[in-house]
Amino acid sequence: GAMRQTAKGRLGRAQTAALPKDADTTPVARLSTTRRASDTDVLSESARCRVQDKIRVAFESFHADDNVAALPGKQRAHSVEDLVAVGAEALQAAEEAAQDVAQAIPFLPLTLIYGFSAVWLLLRLAIYAVLITPGLTAYIWAYFFDARIIRRVRYGPNRRNFLDVYLPPAAKLAQEGKADPLPVVVGVMGGAWVMGHRSWNTQLGLRLIDAEVILVAVDYRNFPIGQVPDMVEDVAVALKWVHANIALFGGDPSNVVLHSQSAGAHLSALLLLERSLMEAQGTLSSTYSLGSLKACILFSGPYDLEALQPHMESRGLKASLLRRLSVDGDLVGCSPFLLLESAEWKRGGAEAAAFLPPIYIFHGTADQAVPVWSSQRFARKLEETGVKGVTLDVRAGLTHTMPLIEAPLRGDCDMQLQVILPFLLGKEKAQERLASMPVRRRRLPEPVVRAAE
Repeated sequence: GAMRQTAKGRLGRAQTAALPKDADTTPVARLSTTRRASDTDVLSESARCRVQDKIRVAFESFHADDNVAALPGKQRAHSVEDLVAVGAEALQAAEEAAQDVAQAIPFLPLTLIYGFSAVWLLLRLAIYAVLITPGLTAYIWAYFFDARIIRRVRYGPNRRNFLDVYLPPAAKLAQEGKADPLPVVVGVMGGAWVMGHRSWNTQLGLRLIDAEVILVAVDYRNFPIGQVPDMVEDVAVALKWVHANIALFGGDPSNVVLHSQSAGAHLSALLLLERSLMEAQGTLSSTYSLGSLKACILFSGPYDLEALQPHMESRGLKASLLRRLSVDGDLVGCSPFLLLESAEWKRGGAEAAAFLPPIYIFHGTADQAVPVWSSQRFARKLEETGVKGVTLDVRAGLTHTMPLIEAPLRGDCDMQLQVILPFLLGKEKAQERLASMPVRRRRLPEPVVRAAE
């Protein structure tokens, strides 16, 4: 069974319940709330200014009438084929693949810096990948050969600024004006900020195709190519691209959900909070607001990088990775939770909250990668600072990857779609859509899944 806790939730008729009052009783959480008594009035201006600058770059030149993408030579794109051509011309496929591999290579020697446990965890990850590969074969094949997946579309000028678009058959009719545009999900994967790839959304994308929903799977610069501000910028540019161009693919730009997991959830949360504060202060000229999203869904995210350090150390990992990710080692300025503790948010948070979409925070109690208190504390802090429409969904016994990998391999329920679809379709239609979808089949024997866990 699932344990669910909801704070001023907006999911169908979700009942309101108190957020957990004991979320700060863990030793790590107590440390994180007492160590900064003198720091909350001045919140790491160097890191935050850089994050805000990146967001401003991403959105400032965007206008509501930019409904098509610019092609080289300032021409305009008017079809899916035009946009795919942009991606194909930007870099040859072989060169792109080489860059994807090359960006991961520096991570390998860096693991030696982070301690023996990091090497051991990397080895365990490799064993895990070997065990589950037979179950993922169908997804791997589909990613490269399924005609419904449009791969490697460029959305921005930087390295790894590519996305994949998963198109249900009905999208073709919508493109031709013969059917209503389809709902859209923007997927931002995790990967500990160092090894994520948009192809990790393949399972979700194929399942959303069954639900007649478009998925846009987004890549962003991993470390060491980029730091947190660069990653936030990439997510922002991708959202701008989706708003401007998804109608060409048959999608509805007014019916979009942002769905992020782990490191992606951290980046999305930081983007939303900083962007809403900038909108409330009137420091942006863009007319596009992230408040127009139907929801921001955050799975298993780390929202306080300072508080995460003791947890990493307790697992034998050196926390230097987190400091390297941040600007000048500034974890405070790159943490959504700590932004909510800043004097700036205390002054303008009520106004900023009006620019936020509903926020759905999901976490499993058996998550060892990112402890469940990360989401509990973040959800309660959002509520305490005046943010409305926050839902906290805590599931007993779920690990970090179970909703994304192990559950689908078992043929279990569609946990992700059960959260996503009500925001796009409404609760009743979402249940009907789920009931009409093909039944999942088990892809791996239970002993293999358990061994992988």
